Amino acid sequence: MKLTLESLYRDHDGLRRILYLLEELLISIYRGSSQNYPLLRRILAYIQDHPERVHHPAEDAVFSVMFKNGVNDRKFRDDVNTLMKDHSEIENIIRETIEAVDTMLVNPHPDVADIGDRLSTLINRQRAHLLFEEMNVYPQLAEHLGKKDWKNIATLVPDHEDPLFGGEVKKEYELIFKAF
Repeated sequence: MKLTLESLYRDHDGLRRILYLLEELLISIYRGSSQNYPLLRRILAYIQDHPERVHHPAEDAVFSVMFKNGVNDRKFRDDVNTLMKDHSEIENIIRETIEAVDTMLVNPHPDVADIGDRLSTLINRQRAHLLFEEMNVYPQLAEHLGKKDWKNIATLVPDHEDPLFGGEVKKEYELIFKAF
């Protein structure tokens, strides 16, 4: 799939679906269910891998072109810096949550409150991040980038198909797909 503003929005829409499912799992964990840990682990693997491997590098390329095109006002720079900081902080939250879930898979008495707090933090941070990006940065992209710019940006970023929401679900994400 070629990179466009619409494809960035689709990535966000997919992540929102994942966050909703993650919230349902969080509730089921608090209600005493432990059977969903494998699904939880798969979801965390997806939200760790896809954004970092595909979505964020694509955004980096878009921001680079914006700056090269002279869109360099203070608000845009500050917003992009906020996003970069968010990306890093969210990566850390995801990594720490994965570590906590991995220990829960082998611990007969897992700390449900700890995993709940981590998941809640992750869900809230991701949602706030997506909203900030779509309210503050993506409108700037729509205003300043034309078809020629997007075509140029697409040459900087390899074509990608979302492994969960694209044309074909990758085997490692079938469990998530079935949960929808």
